[in-house]
Amino acid sequence: MYIDKYFAGSKSIDLFQKYKFILLTLVGFIASFLISHSSYALAPNPGAVCPANLAQGSLTNNDYIDLVSATNSNNYVNVAGNASGKIPLQIKTSTIESSTATTQSNFGVITTSGISAINIRRTFPNVSSFTDITLDFRNSITTQPIYLTNVGLSAFDIDYANSNGNTFDDFVQITGINEAGTTITGTFQPINGSNIAFSQSLQGLLTRTINDPNCPAKDLGTQCQGSIQFSQPVASVKIRYKNTGYLATATNQEIDFRLDNYCYEPQYIFSGTVFDDNGGITGTRANATNADITTSTSPYTNNVNYFNGIFNPSAPNAETGITGSTVKLVNCTNTSTIYNTQSVIRDNAPIGAYQISIPTTILGNNTNICLLESRTGTTYPIRTSNDSRKIGFSATTYDYPNNNFGRVIAENVALVLKKYQYINICPPTLNYTNINESTSPDTGFSTASIKDIDPGKCIAYKITATNRAHVNIDNFVMRDVLQKKGVNSALVTSVLANPASASADYASDSVAIGQNGTVKTKPFTLTPRAKRDFYFNTKYGSATDK
Repeated sequence: MYIDKYFAGSKSIDLFQKYKFILLTLVGFIASFLISHSSYALAPNPGAVCPANLAQGSLTNNDYIDLVSATNSNNYVNVAGNASGKIPLQIKTSTIESSTATTQSNFGVITTSGISAINIRRTFPNVSSFTDITLDFRNSITTQPIYLTNVGLSAFDIDYANSNGNTFDDFVQITGINEAGTTITGTFQPINGSNIAFSQSLQGLLTRTINDPNCPAKDLGTQCQGSIQFSQPVASVKIRYKNTGYLATATNQEIDFRLDNYCYEPQYIFSGTVFDDNGGITGTRANATNADITTSTSPYTNNVNYFNGIFNPSAPNAETGITGSTVKLVNCTNTSTIYNTQSVIRDNAPIGAYQISIPTTILGNNTNICLLESRTGTTYPIRTSNDSRKIGFSATTYDYPNNNFGRVIAENVALVLKKYQYINICPPTLNYTNINESTSPDTGFSTASIKDIDPGKCIAYKITATNRAHVNIDNFVMRDVLQKKGVNSALVTSVLANPASASADYASDSVAIGQNGTVKTKPFTLTPRAKRDFYFNTKYGSATDK
């Protein structure tokens, strides 16, 4: 506001001494009046309210300091006024000057009676110049825009004169961006005792008329407080500080502002990645029959990231996410009770990333919560982790990250079975472990095929099970069906033969000596990077052949 005050120089020291007592008395009275008068205390923003089911937050004094310190750094600041974690809020502060001739005297924090606000002081080159201060809101968990409800702001000390002879008329316009991406103006919240009004034509805060007095002090007082509230959720707000244009000139001027209020419906957020647990072994290098886990030429040697159930996105042997899976939030006891399915992932999210957001009120008191992963089609058919993950759920914990699910292609299967055969004459003292591997089944255990075997001879088998993975293969059962005439083009029938030296490995319902059927081991655990051999002997072309 324009100040039209003039103080002439004192004509004499005597004149000053004459009125000294009167002046001191007057100053004391004014100071006492300003301190005791309730209208000069900051008034709560009338719009600082939240619906019953929403969490309420406001900036702490330290939040203001952090925001100012990070201004124009393009960094988001974690907000402490987050309702004990219910509002995962980060704010980025930035400023834009309309004119390079604007003098940027201050952008800092002031504190009055224990209450902090951001102070902006400018000398504009003309009345059309302005400064924009933008606060962008982001979800600290998802790093996506967060739309806050009932956002309220207040501007203070509008038209405060910091020196004699200032010619300015403060104007503060506060706008926000709603979920549709539209710029909206906040709704004016009248303050008792305030000299600030909202101009419908200019859509901003100013003193009621050009003849209203200036703010008597920079004290965040009610007299020069203007407050607004947004009726729609917003993801950012912009405070534009300029002049009304009622006066022809602009000089040094300043205002203060606060973010009084914001509301948010608390959400539980579950996230993770469905990933290819291949340890970087791509399809061109993968081989379902490669049981080599020791030599340097094998991709399965010393690759700790391969098939370990852990997402390893970093080099070396980096793993990536995969598409095509669906993740649901379900009741662990009754998985048909689905609370929510993965939502649309943020722009530029990594492949395979998923995220489920759900209002806290939906789960109620249920703590038996699981994430269930599934997919259709034939790609990545082998799991490296369970399809269900139980969440260590707590009502006061809102973020549940890194719930990852691993899969691999068929060529990167963990278990490799290799079958060897050896022709023998059915000696009752045959020692399987003394039979060396050979290129021919006539001389030792061999992977070569058998041709022209005489009926009545035996074929001994060694099956080596290799666990290439870095996780257990639990409940492993090895099965092999003895050939039977007429089944799968077999010409004769084979039966189980002695010796049964490895019988301790086999289940009680495995085929008996002298019978045709299925050789079957007991269930057992094949530990990571382990091998195990299984032996049995069969008689080829028996008398029971039909």
